[in-house]
Amino acid sequence: MLAAIAAMLSFGHAASAQPVPSGGRFELSESVSVDQAENAVQVQLDRVKVHVAERQWNEAVQMLREVMENHGRRLLAVTPRRFTSVSDYCQLQLAALPPEALAIYRRRVDPSAVRWYREGVEHRDRRRLLDVIEHALASSWGDNALMALGEMALESGDYAGARAFWEKIIPAPPPHDGTPTWLSVPDTELDLAAVRARLVLASILEGSQERAAEELEAMSRLDAGASGSLAGQQVIFVDALRTLLAESESWPATAVPDNWTTFAGDPRRGKIAPRAVEPNRVAWRKPLRPTLPANRATAEPQLSAFGVAEKAISPLSYHPLITDGLALVNNQVEILAIDLATGRPAWGHESPEIYRDQLDETARELFLPANNLGVPRFTMTAHQGRLYARMGASTTSYPRETVLRGGTGYLVCLDLEAEGRLLWRIDPEETGFAFEGSPLTDGARVFVAVRRGEIQPQIHVACYSAEDGRLLWRQFVCQAETPARGMFHETSHNLLTLHRDTLYVNTNMGAVAALSAGDGRVRWVGLYQRQRQGDLQHPAAHWSRDLNPCLFDRGRLYVAPSDSPRIFCLEAATGQILWQTSTELGDAVHLLGVVGNSLIASGPKLYWISIDGDAGRVRHAWPDGHEKLGYGRGVVAENRVYWPARDKVFVFDAHTAGLVKRIDLVPHDAKGGNLVMAGGRLLIATPDELTAFAADAGTAVPDGKPLTTMAH
Repeated sequence: MLAAIAAMLSFGHAASAQPVPSGGRFELSESVSVDQAENAVQVQLDRVKVHVAERQWNEAVQMLREVMENHGRRLLAVTPRRFTSVSDYCQLQLAALPPEALAIYRRRVDPSAVRWYREGVEHRDRRRLLDVIEHALASSWGDNALMALGEMALESGDYAGARAFWEKIIPAPPPHDGTPTWLSVPDTELDLAAVRARLVLASILEGSQERAAEELEAMSRLDAGASGSLAGQQVIFVDALRTLLAESESWPATAVPDNWTTFAGDPRRGKIAPRAVEPNRVAWRKPLRPTLPANRATAEPQLSAFGVAEKAISPLSYHPLITDGLALVNNQVEILAIDLATGRPAWGHESPEIYRDQLDETARELFLPANNLGVPRFTMTAHQGRLYARMGASTTSYPRETVLRGGTGYLVCLDLEAEGRLLWRIDPEETGFAFEGSPLTDGARVFVAVRRGEIQPQIHVACYSAEDGRLLWRQFVCQAETPARGMFHETSHNLLTLHRDTLYVNTNMGAVAALSAGDGRVRWVGLYQRQRQGDLQHPAAHWSRDLNPCLFDRGRLYVAPSDSPRIFCLEAATGQILWQTSTELGDAVHLLGVVGNSLIASGPKLYWISIDGDAGRVRHAWPDGHEKLGYGRGVVAENRVYWPARDKVFVFDAHTAGLVKRIDLVPHDAKGGNLVMAGGRLLIATPDELTAFAADAGTAVPDGKPLTTMAH
């Protein structure tokens, strides 16, 4: 049977082999398609404008409500590069109505809005309060619902969420061109000084002292003597906040779990490990199955772009996890569970293997065809005693001439509390669909990016029940051309980002999007300027950004898409691009985290990028000459950045960018690779080995002090 499968796969690949176009040049279409509302919706909205111009308020209000009801989930452009849902667009129009029209609207919706608001407050039902702002923000109760939601978010530690709610209470000034793009209540009877005070409070609590200082300075001009209730006390806002800001400088750091449960540490994709380790000795090492070559047609290696010093024959594809005393790592066909302290197989087993695909080695190799764009990557997610992984074939798009195709990847869920017992397996529901990468989960639901292979591939997001793997929803995000252009096999590993009830996806196809985790509704899509031209034989460095999910930090998204040499900062609530770097950072492949006022990124070099003031400018780069040393993905821990080279790990002060130490790997018979730090171990994953380093007793990195051994 397996031999027959292998023969079928081989035939399919042979039939689809394509020569590299002359010179390897390609040019992508400018088009990025989203689920945009049809022309009939725009016609109705144009009629609304006529009704408004003619002061026909009843007709305008009624038509806006009907469009919201019938087409609310579709998208409309609020700027040439930003889309929002039809529902939110209609709410923008309602909020912009003159007072007499707004009064008509409120008479119609206030009875429902007040009922939702009171139920939400009485039962602390967040969903009921969200109903107010999602369906009736311009009602008389929109501002009250926003205030209550902000208070609930603050209590739960979601400071960015609290800020996003409270900012909408402050009416936005009318835009210069008359087209509103920022969704906020049209008027409010709430005390705006109290709202602004809460915005400063959120900035202080989330650790954004510089932003808090700027907000406090503005508030001292607007509301110098204003007073009211804040944190349960009657205070003069400016005085109380100034005292709190000064005190915050000495607050202890917020406790962070000492684990590494998914790629980049946590679902926000920018975790700072809470405990740095000075690696003095090898605690254990385990061989790993050699990664399949990124392009098995070794005579044509030009079909794959490689960054961070990788080689086509042995890419750095392993990204292990650390959770509950286990080190977990996977590839296409197996999942290993290793005791983090000892390096022995977990649970006393003879082998660390807790899951294995049934296909043999021959069939596995045929899952990655020749003439393939992209690199297989291996990531997983652990949450509440369960492990979620994408297994099987790495190919996500096939050439249109392919006669017989290899298998598609699939998702598995293992019970780590039952020694890795398989709970469920999911295959794509339809032919032509493929899972992009490993899922994320909030405990009840499992989310994963899905690709539909076309000449212009599509990106979707799917949601499954964590209990039994049942499909709950699937949402189309966008469609655009990729360098494969339907001529080559393509391997991609797009990962989602999750913060509270919002999913973010960097499509690497000209668009970044935000979706509701509850029902998949697209909240916004932001487009960026793509690099449309390239050469497969000499690809630009940015095309090697293939594990590049959005990094969420304090209400902002940082995105380094593969189809642009720039790094972008977007407002997470709206998708608006706040700033972007120059094209000189095209070789920055990994976004490691945000420390203070810097985004730390790496590739052949290590970069500190300003996120405030002179946002987007490189503050520090190392090395500062032409030397390129990076090899693999680094990690930020406490106040240190650990950055791998082929035979060393360089350690930097995360705040000053000063080189603190060089750790020589050669004496330990070790090599550089992808780094993970948690549980008192530094893991280095190479193409064929997982090595765990530990610190000798008494050699933990002292907080804020240089390591004992330095070399510059």
